[in-house]
Amino acid sequence: MTIYEGAGDLSAPKEGRIDTRLSKEFSYSRSFFHHIISRGGVKVNNKVIKKSYQLKNNDQIDIDNITRYLSPVVLNEAPNIDIPVLLEKDDYLIINKPKGVLSHPKTVREVDEASVVGFLYHTYKNLPTIWNFIRAGLIHRLDKNTDGLMIIAKTEKWLEHFKKLFQAKSESKSIDDKEQTELKKFYRATSYLTPEGKDFIENITEFPYIIEEPVIAKLPHTISKIWITKIMEIVKQTDTTITFNLEILTGRTHQIRYHLSHHGLPIVGDYLYGDPKETTPMQLTAYKLVFRDPENELVTIEI
Repeated sequence: MTIYEGAGDLSAPKEGRIDTRLSKEFSYSRSFFHHIISRGGVKVNNKVIKKSYQLKNNDQIDIDNITRYLSPVVLNEAPNIDIPVLLEKDDYLIINKPKGVLSHPKTVREVDEASVVGFLYHTYKNLPTIWNFIRAGLIHRLDKNTDGLMIIAKTEKWLEHFKKLFQAKSESKSIDDKEQTELKKFYRATSYLTPEGKDFIENITEFPYIIEEPVIAKLPHTISKIWITKIMEIVKQTDTTITFNLEILTGRTHQIRYHLSHHGLPIVGDYLYGDPKETTPMQLTAYKLVFRDPENELVTIEI
C-alpha cells in the first residue's frame, strides 16, 4: 500500500465509497480522485476500480503518485490539437479558438478534452499564469462553443500588462469610463427573431444601443449582477434571424447569451438560453480585439 505525506492511515478499517474515503484522508477533492481513479491510478486488492467502489474492512488500497496530477506534466494527456495563430510576437499571441474547444480544463479531470491550454502546453510549454498551470498563458476565456479571438501571454511582463487592462475595464465605475479603457472586445451573434425580439428591435431608436441589466447566468451558483452589453449595429436581418455586432463593456459568463435571450433574441445554437433541443453550432464569435500593448502600440485585429 502506498501512503503519502498528509494522508491518514489508509489501512485502518473503514467502509464507504473509495472516492469519499480518499478525499477525507488527503486534502484533495473527490473530483480530483475521480480523475486519478478513471486513469487506473487507484487500485484495491491490486485491481482497478470505479469511483463508486464500496470499501470493505480488509481492502488493500494502492495509490499512484498524486504529485504527478498536480504539475503541468499531466497536460501531456491533453489532445495535441491545431489552433490558428493569427498574430505572434515575442511576448504574446492572438489565436482564433475553434468552436467546441475549451479555453482551459476546469480541473485535471478534463485534461483529456481539447483545450487552448492543451494546445499551448504542447506548442509553447511553460507559459506564465495568473492562477495555476491549468490556465497557463490565458488572460481571458471564451465559452466552449464560442469561437474567435483570444490573447495569450508568453511572458510575465505581458501577462501583468494584459491583466491590468482587463482589471481597469472591470473596475471602471461608469459606462463612459469603461468605454475609455484601452481594451475592447467585439462579438458577432446571429439570433432567432421571435415576436418579442422584433418588438425589442423596433423600439431601438438609434445604435449603438446599450443593454444595462442583471444577468442571471445558468451556472451551479446563480449569478445576478448588472452587466453591460452594447449592440453596435445590425449586420443582417431576415424574417427569422438577425445578426448583430456587439461590444461587451463588462465580461461575465454567458453575458451576451443571456442579454439577447432575455429580449427575445436567443442565439442560434444556444441550447442553454434558447431551445434545449438545439443542435446547430452556436453562432457567437469573438471577431475583433482592440488593445494597447506595453510598447504603447494600438493593436487592432479582426476576423
